Amino acid sequence: MKKILTLMLAAGMICAANSKASAIDVQMDGVYNFQFTQARALQDGNEPSGKMDAATQFVEVGMTFTASENLSGYFKLWSKWEWGLDTDDVESGEGKNSPGGYPNAYVKLAYIDWKVPGTPVQIRMGRQEVELPAVALGKNPAIWSSDPSDGIAVSADINDNFAVSGFWTRYDRRHSWITSKAQTADVFALLAELKFEGFSFQPYVAFAAQDTGTMQNGNDTSNALTPGGENTPGEKYRNQTYWAGINGEMSLFDPLTVKADFVYGDRDFSSSTGLPSQHGYWFDGAISYKTDFGTPELAAWYGSGDDKNVAYPYQENMPTLCGRFGGSYGFFNGSGLEDNWLMDNHTGLGTWGVRLAMSDISFLEDLSHTIAVVYASGTNANDNAGFGLDPWKYMTHKDSIVEFDFSTTYEIYKNLSAYLEVAYVIENFKTHNDGAFNARSTKYDNGWQVALQLTYEF
Repeated sequence: MKKILTLMLAAGMICAANSKASAIDVQMDGVYNFQFTQARALQDGNEPSGKMDAATQFVEVGMTFTASENLSGYFKLWSKWEWGLDTDDVESGEGKNSPGGYPNAYVKLAYIDWKVPGTPVQIRMGRQEVELPAVALGKNPAIWSSDPSDGIAVSADINDNFAVSGFWTRYDRRHSWITSKAQTADVFALLAELKFEGFSFQPYVAFAAQDTGTMQNGNDTSNALTPGGENTPGEKYRNQTYWAGINGEMSLFDPLTVKADFVYGDRDFSSSTGLPSQHGYWFDGAISYKTDFGTPELAAWYGSGDDKNVAYPYQENMPTLCGRFGGSYGFFNGSGLEDNWLMDNHTGLGTWGVRLAMSDISFLEDLSHTIAVVYASGTNANDNAGFGLDPWKYMTHKDSIVEFDFSTTYEIYKNLSAYLEVAYVIENFKTHNDGAFNARSTKYDNGWQVALQLTYEF
């Protein structure tokens, strides 16, 4: 991987040196992140301490190759490692320096952008980040750009008020080019955007065809959820999933802003298992008011949950494929850190909650703060605790958390910033001794995280 990185950088310099002769303009960009973390994850209180001490480095190097305003290409390498890992760990891509199963250095993005001649149609082809839109809390729990994927995206501005876009992308999991052995997820989406003075909205639909091997076990809500619980292997579940959603933003009464998202999804397992479909909905909204001393915001969300008669866990939660939810720094996926050690619920599905925050608090130049308090509880029936899933992955009506968040950003120089983030999660999970919850542990512990991140971006 070191040889590949060296060759790519050398190629970029050669292209830059010859850019005049070839009429190609080459521009480089990149990010260096250094993160220092102390944390204790939410965990079974009967297990050994979950305290963590990590120093992690991330590097991204990108190159843009521009032929004209109608044609360009982009290429980005990404690398991550923990300080103190031995050479074998780094070279083999084992441990925490291998997120998503990638080696220590890999091609994160590689695409070309080109415009269809004589039209407003813009096409992006190759490895890219695609997502469904979200406005209220920043991320869509159905599909989000948490993982790069390979495909084609098309967009066009029809006029000043109306734009359309769509994409086909393939998430690859232990793939095979033989159709009968394929282990991929193909996603198709169609989106529209309508903008008017003071408000805008985006309706969209999406479809995913998932082969075997693309599902995850019940305790892992980071990707698609598997019916049958933690111990059910996901390899045998082929399925088709549909989503339909809409979001909107109103700024007509600026500085008052109102944002909302709604999405419904249905995942059909009948063709491969005979099980009932996984189906559910998600709603979130936020209202904020920008002032000279900061921006107060009140946000809330609700994700449909399982009743006590479901055949498998998550059956009446909205289906997800690499979805994310930014409800809080620690318990959910709203951290500003490159690597969140505390995160225990990626999507927020099967929960409801409220968040009160004040952002952009600033008393000194180049220094700003955000504070927030979050309450969340489950929407799944209490009887379903018998599925044996971790309470931070599958919250019932009687489970709840309170989280306190604080962050500070300091712009040291134009391209160098420091970011401090603190999160403390107080758990109120039902335990083994509470009737229907006898499949759980007898004790759980609170979680916390303190992290400092230095970022050099060019």
